[in-house]
Amino acid sequence: MRGLEMKKFLFGLTCGIALTTTTAVFAADTIQTYLFPAKFVINGETKNSYGYETLNYDGHAYVPIRFIAESMGLKVAYEDVSKTITVDNGFNIIDINNSDVSAGHLSIIKEGNHSSITGKLYIGLYSWNHKMIDDMQSLNPDVDYTKTIASGKLVFWNEKGEVIEKVPYQIPNVLNGAEQIVTLETSSKTDVSGYAAVTLESTNPFYGRVPNLRAEINTKDSDNKVQFGLVNLLKTGEFTLVRGFLSTINQTDVSPDAKITITFLDDKGISLGTATTTLSAEKPEMQQLPFAVFLGRGDLTKYKSITVQVGE
Repeated sequence: MRGLEMKKFLFGLTCGIALTTTTAVFAADTIQTYLFPAKFVINGETKNSYGYETLNYDGHAYVPIRFIAESMGLKVAYEDVSKTITVDNGFNIIDINNSDVSAGHLSIIKEGNHSSITGKLYIGLYSWNHKMIDDMQSLNPDVDYTKTIASGKLVFWNEKGEVIEKVPYQIPNVLNGAEQIVTLETSSKTDVSGYAAVTLESTNPFYGRVPNLRAEINTKDSDNKVQFGLVNLLKTGEFTLVRGFLSTINQTDVSPDAKITITFLDDKGISLGTATTTLSAEKPEMQQLPFAVFLGRGDLTKYKSITVQVGE
């Protein structure tokens, strides 16, 4: 049991938050410790705690901090050298193609005609292909694979959901295969300090699992020129990231720079908001499928239908 608990600690970080319970301790000089089943309701939503155990110790319930934190949208990182567990709610800059990497705590300082950018990057345990790392180390035992480079782009958007600039970053000496929070520093070519939203794309490490995704809904414009297959939506602040397949129909002659507007409608046909893109818009790198990713204002996740329009 002790070995199992240690493994849980290293890979699941099942350290405890003490919660008072009504369990009685029957002998004053005896401390009872045992596992017991528990159902968790967090902010009104029932959460499945499969793979985690709840411990009753001396009349208190100790629950897995990772399970609780991640159920509340927080990030958890364990640093083995200092035995430090970090719980942070500030990593809200997301990559819709890579949920295991996120950024936060950005500071944008205008410097002349460009901006200096600093922040933090969270790299999750499952962003790494651990088997590939182990295989590479086995094939090349004299090569040090303990550190690598993390990279990606910060995408800054204006109020209209248009890209201001995609700012690349590189972070050296990242611990290969480890969950961690690292410092991010980069600079833009233009001034991005007036941005309305910021997201991530083309992030690395990226496990590279082939996504089992299909378009939830396929829609054509009224002139049968363009079709859009919506894959998913992800709310970020006051905006929503849109991901899907965008293409012309039967090689129809549509200008690569023609404005394509996706309107999201509720169950009464009332617009929840729009998101615009073009056929020529740069797609994120390092993804298995050619998704178009763009941004719309408001919460578009409660849509019931969509329309597609080409041109103004």
